[in-house]
This record gives sequence, structure tokens and C-alpha cells, in this order.
Amino acid sequence: MRFGRLYVSPLLLLILLFFIAVDASIYAPLIILAAAFHEMGHLSTLKKCGLDVQEVNLHPFGVEIVVEGLRYLPYHDELAVAASGPLVNLLVAVVTTLVVLLTGPFDGALFFIVVNLALALLNLMPIQGLDGGRILEALLMPRMSLDRAERTLKAVSGAASALVFVAGLWLLYKTRYNFSLAMIGCYLLARKSLRDNADPS
Repeated sequence: MRFGRLYVSPLLLLILLFFIAVDASIYAPLIILAAAFHEMGHLSTLKKCGLDVQEVNLHPFGVEIVVEGLRYLPYHDELAVAASGPLVNLLVAVVTTLVVLLTGPFDGALFFIVVNLALALLNLMPIQGLDGGRILEALLMPRMSLDRAERTLKAVSGAASALVFVAGLWLLYKTRYNFSLAMIGCYLLARKSLRDNADPS
């Protein structure tokens, strides 16, 4: 299965090299593998929709997929493409769990299951820019006016972003060291603010 050119941001390469350098365990490669499964889900569905993926750009905060000649994607196709990434992560988590049950635990198995579940659940949150936001948009747009759908999407996205941030603060308070979820919440709120400022409507 071919997907065209692959571009990896130099900043992303530096981040990956940093994590591999400071973490000699298999955890960093397992995170990368889970993320790769996620993106392969999106790419495979795009191909099944008959679209020619021209370029895949990997950035520190996401993946940009360039599709040749794409101007409009029907809502049912958009829904399938958005859902396919998290669904692949859920499937990988289930398959890994079955392998553990059949053959016994192996190094990194539990971590790999948790990472895939976390990646799926986070991306399914109804937040603009995440797969869940795209799913919500594909569900709202055919059922209400454009203006009402956009207002609803912004409201739900803001509430969900704030929820992630509050959950991150609670996790930091409980663990005294785990600030990863709080950082994700900060990033989501900051991105929402930038998006709202760019589109004041």
C-alpha cells in the first residue's frame, strides 16, 4: 500500500531522538508504534474512499495528510476516516490483550495496551482538531444549519478541552509528578483560543 511522499519535521526528529536517548527501554518505540498504527488506520480508510494520498507530513503535534485534488469529502467518508485511527488503536489493544491471555505476558505488553487505549480515548474526545471533533462535525453538519453546527462544535470542544485540563491538574495533584495530561489540556485550550481568534464568528 503506497501513500506518496513522507515528510518528517526536524523538530519531531529531535524530540524522538531525545526520548530514545533518555529512555533506553522499549517504551518510546512502543509509543511510536501505537501512533503509527493510528495513522495507518486513517490512511487505509482514505485509500478505501478512493482518494490518492499525495503526501504525509509528520509534525510534533499531529499529522497532515495531503490528498490530491481533494475539495470536499462527503460526511459519511469524513466520519469513517476520522473514526478509523482510534478504532485501529482499540483493535490493537484488544489483539494484544488476547495474545497476552493466550501466550502469557511479555515485556511492554501492558504498557502497549494502555498506550493504544489512551491514544484512542484521547482522540475520540469531541474537540476540534482531534478525531472526535471531526466525528462530531460530520454528525452535526447534515442535521442542522452551518451556523448552529459551528456554535455547537465550539461549545462542546471548549468544554471538553477544559475537562482535560482539570483532569490533568487533578492527576498532577494526586501523583505529584505526572503533568502530561495537564500539558495536553493546556495545548488544547491554547489551540482553541488561537482557532477562535482566527475565526471570531
